Amino acid sequence: MDPEILTEKVATQNKKFLVDLKRNENGYYLKVSEWSNSKKSSIFIPAEGVGRMIEVLRKFQNLIQDGDITDIPPSRN
Repeated sequence: MDPEILTEKVATQNKKFLVDLKRNENGYYLKVSEWSNSKKSSIFIPAEGVGRMIEVLRKFQNLIQDGDITDIPPSRN
């Protein structure tokens, strides 16, 4: 198990998220863990994918804040 370099906690509704910055022999990565209803799941994002993930999250955040997401066609990515 790779040690945490930096950790941030996010709590919302009945979920808790833990975002860890870690490093292994391949480089830096994020580990995002979710606790919900006593279940834990995690995803790992390599350093080179963090910027794109932030772009996508910001895009989705803007759509949610604008409240105009009903006419967006589904993505085929």
